[in-house]
This record gives sequence, structure tokens and C-alpha cells, in this order.
Amino acid sequence: MVNIVSLSVFILFFSSNLLFAISKNERTGNFISEERIASSIKYLSSLKSRMPGYPGNALATSYILKIFKEVGLSGIKEEQFPVTVPVDQGASLQIAGQNKKIKLYSLWPNLVRTSTLPEEGIEGNLVYGGSGHLSELKGKDIEGNIILLDFNSGSNWVQLGSLGAKAIIFIEPSFANRNQAERKFLKIPLNLPRFWTEKADAEELIKKLNSHPHLLPPPSRGRIEERGKENSYAIKVKLHAKMEWQKAPATNILGWVEGTDRELKKEIIVLESYYDSISVVPSLAPGAENACGIATLLELARFFGENPPKRTVLFLATSAHFMGRRGIDAFLQSHCRNIEPFQEKVTEPIKIKLFIGLDLSSRNKELAIWHNSEEFYYQRYFAPFGKKFDDYGAEIQKD
Repeated sequence: MVNIVSLSVFILFFSSNLLFAISKNERTGNFISEERIASSIKYLSSLKSRMPGYPGNALATSYILKIFKEVGLSGIKEEQFPVTVPVDQGASLQIAGQNKKIKLYSLWPNLVRTSTLPEEGIEGNLVYGGSGHLSELKGKDIEGNIILLDFNSGSNWVQLGSLGAKAIIFIEPSFANRNQAERKFLKIPLNLPRFWTEKADAEELIKKLNSHPHLLPPPSRGRIEERGKENSYAIKVKLHAKMEWQKAPATNILGWVEGTDRELKKEIIVLESYYDSISVVPSLAPGAENACGIATLLELARFFGENPPKRTVLFLATSAHFMGRRGIDAFLQSHCRNIEPFQEKVTEPIKIKLFIGLDLSSRNKELAIWHNSEEFYYQRYFAPFGKKFDDYGAEIQKD
């Protein structure tokens, strides 16, 4: 959290230089509140998933609107646009002969193919496959069965599909990185349902596999390989799942602070951050790291709401960032694309002097300027901004 506060001070100092003509101490003081930033991140990450199409996204919209109003922004406006998203409508595992259902969560679709199962569900023996390496699968009955697999297993689930597995259930890990998550779905519509189960439920299932072989005789191919001193057997289970692609509403939120200078207020500075989240498990996307940018934007809105600058500031909170940046695209289509053939679709033109998008991380205190282009033609325009950042950073470090 200290890193985010440090970045917030830096951004406030940088944007203040653009908007004010006063000293750093007069601008920032002790205004940045770690408690407020932490409170915003804590609340937003408690919403389970902020992906459009899920309840948490609408709750996040309401929260941002509330803060915008509290800090005194004017002209607050919601702009909705449609986005197509995979919506998890529920999944479960049930052991044969038992009433209890264990909740499962569908993973991100393989291209367009979701993990939806037939209405009657699918049945098979539950087999623990460890990390999915072939050495761990020796002697295990994979074909036609449902495989319980460690999440941190790379892309080994694909070879389980080639061996005839009906479905894969990944176990919640203690820690995982982005690389592991991105290897759990494909860019082709492979019909191999994949799910996530919570660690406690997985431990209970593995315990049953190890301790209750009487639930089901060993499979026809022979006894499953020993794992440590325990013998693991299969148990018969049934899965149900439904995940559908749906067109859901997403919302951009705009709020203004009008500049105080008669001439400079015509120059509009946009401070933007997205507020949605993403996960390989769409219904479980708390996105604490994803919330760092919007939490900082809300803090900046509070400051400039109480200290109107000479230039006009538009605070923009966008949704559907992880759906092909649909949020910022919708904003640009409605307000900024003043060339043919897009000009006729611009409903309320906004002439932007400078746009600053916040995409912050808590990993370190470094702040980089990125302009999303590798073309030297455009880099020359952004080089002066990078040099200014260096100057501002050096000035802050003096204190």
C-alpha cells in the first residue's frame, strides 16, 4: 500500500504541474490518505468479480458514482455500452450416492467454447492427476473420467484431454502467477470443460480418494499408482455446469472539475482509470491489484474537487477494460473520433489537451510513462513527457 501512496503523490505532483502554478508543498501537503486508498481497494476487491455481467461490476459503478458526488465533481454522467461476456450461471460436483453438492466455478472459455455441460450433466470417475505430468498419470484411468488437477500445472491439462479426459477440475493453489492462469485456456474452441474448486473442497475430495476406496472398486485397468504411502482410488461423480455468452451493460462514469482560469479552462485534461477486473475464473475476479488505479483516481478527484485547478479536469472511470478495452473505445467513439467516417457517431465532442490513464501496480514504487506505440514517429512526441517525469521524480526525492 505504501507503494501506491507514493505513486499517488507522484501523479498528483505531475498533474498539478500541468494544472497549477503553485509549489509542491502547497499542492500536496499530507493530502494523500493511505486509509482512503486502502478502503477503496478493500471494498472493490470484496465484490467477488467486477467483470461486466456480474453483480460486482454494478456495485463498483455505484461506489464510484457515490465518491464522485461526495468530492464535489460536477456534470457527473453515466454512459452505458454493450459488451459480450461469459457469465457463469453455476456449476457443481456431486458424489454418487450423496446429496451434498460441491460448488465449482467455470474457467475462461476456450475461444468461444464455454464449460457448459449437457442439461443432464456428465458422469465419470474422479481421478487425482497431481500436476498432470505423464509420470504421475502412470496406471491411472484417464479416458472417460474427470481429472482433479493442481492449478500450477502449466498446460498439462491439454494432454489429459488428448488422453480422453471428460473434464478437468483445477485445485485452488496457495499462490499462482499470471503465466499459470493464461495457460488454462486456449485460443481455439477445444471442447474440454475446465473448472476451479476451492482448496478445502479439493482436500476433502482427495481425502475421500485416499481413505475410502470402498466407494468404488479400482478401475478395470488396474490399481492406481501409489502416492506416498496411501493408495488413491477413483470415486464416481456427476458434474453440472452452465456458462453462457451474454450481452451485458457496461458503464463509463464521467465527472468534471471546471478550471478557474478564463482562458486555460478551455484546455481539458483527462485523468482516467478502469475499474473492472479479470480472472481466469470470471466469477472469482476480486482484482485488488486491478483496483489500484481507480482507488488513486478517486483520491485525485477528491483533491482537485477541493482545489479547482486553472485547467478543466475530466475524471473518467471506464469499464470493460479487459474486454478489448471496450470502455475507453466507447468513450473515444462518443467524444473524440472527429475524422470520417467516425465523426457522425460523435455525440458530445470533447477536445482533449492531454490524456493520462492510470494503470498502477503495488509491486514497486516505479512509475513509467507508456504511450502504446513502438513507432519512432510517435515516440518523438512523448519523449519530452518522459524527461519531465524524470525531473519531477528527482524533485520529489529531494524532499
